Amino acid sequence: MAADDLSRHGWEIVPWPSEAEVLVINSCAVTGAASQKTRQAVSLARRRCPNAIIVVMGCDAKVDDWEGKADLIVPHPMTQPLSQLLGLQLPAAITPGDEGNGFRLEGAARFAERTRANLKVQDGCNFFCSYCIVPYARGRARSRALDDVLREARELIQAGYKELVLCGVNLTTYNDGGIDLAGLLARLLELGDGFRIRLGSSEPGDVIPRVVDLMRKEQRICRFLHLPLQYGEDSILKRMRRHYTAEQYAQIAMDAAEKLPGLCLGADIITGFPGENEENFQKCLDFVEKLPFGLLHVFPYSPRPGTLAATYKDRPSKNLADKRAAQLAQLGARKAELFAKSQIGKTLEVLIEDDGGGWSDNYLHVSLQGAQAPRNTIVPVTIAEYSGGRELRGQTT
Repeated sequence: MAADDLSRHGWEIVPWPSEAEVLVINSCAVTGAASQKTRQAVSLARRRCPNAIIVVMGCDAKVDDWEGKADLIVPHPMTQPLSQLLGLQLPAAITPGDEGNGFRLEGAARFAERTRANLKVQDGCNFFCSYCIVPYARGRARSRALDDVLREARELIQAGYKELVLCGVNLTTYNDGGIDLAGLLARLLELGDGFRIRLGSSEPGDVIPRVVDLMRKEQRICRFLHLPLQYGEDSILKRMRRHYTAEQYAQIAMDAAEKLPGLCLGADIITGFPGENEENFQKCLDFVEKLPFGLLHVFPYSPRPGTLAATYKDRPSKNLADKRAAQLAQLGARKAELFAKSQIGKTLEVLIEDDGGGWSDNYLHVSLQGAQAPRNTIVPVTIAEYSGGRELRGQTT
């Protein structure tokens, strides 16, 4: 949105890290490591462009001290468009706006040289997991007004994007006037044909079965469901203050996999969380082994100052956490390979990009053999062979 706002007000958008008058850094604060990367990006920006205005936006702008390090500090929620804030006397730190119960966004996002567009529909979170700073950084859960979502979606489709990726901090809590995530998907589908919808990371919740039922009926919703797990054993899940048990998660995941053949089921998992021992780690491994995951993101625990978990004293050593993460990542790679190979002989809908291939609806990268297809078109591709990782090769049909 910031790029679109600035462009509409006469600014030229240049690729990072080109010479520029203004450098905008959209920060992440989800872990201590993420905050460190933001600090490194700001330092690099200052060295590359010493006379530029450095803007820090996003989560870290709210939870960390940026005074004296950035010229403009813009936390969530924003009170004014960036184009207006740049007209203030600098340096300046903007006071966050009222979180309220809902929000609207001006304009439409811009994604240069891309065939898919992110469509933000939700912000904030009420869950307060013990390891997570996000509720403090982005505030309580709130949903974007339905008519505003539909307005931007129309503009993105008219701009030529063939895939809309629904995004939010806690996507499954979306609700505007009784329209939940399943209802939102149904309304987006009414906008016409020629595009598809992909869900971003979606917390396990009561709405997931209804979303899955809609996926079964409508091929324009991609067969991809990323359900953050975080851990596969109840005592650690409880310590993380997650809102489900391992059994409840498994029921949601297995129900989705059974109803949607070819579904790519993804998850995030944290290892080395305080209190983790060999017994519950083995239970976590066994749990992950039993579920039909096609994509795993595995992270060693990184304490985030300001969270409850950062005060826990019984954290496994870094070496042990890294070793366990490597075990889970190896298991995830094996599962990803099995899932990819299961698609050989199937015909997948692929959104073509610049590299002679693109991404299937179930989130596998497919390279084309023989006849090519135009960029930014969705074409059926019959899968002929597996080429490593989550890579397949096939021919258009």
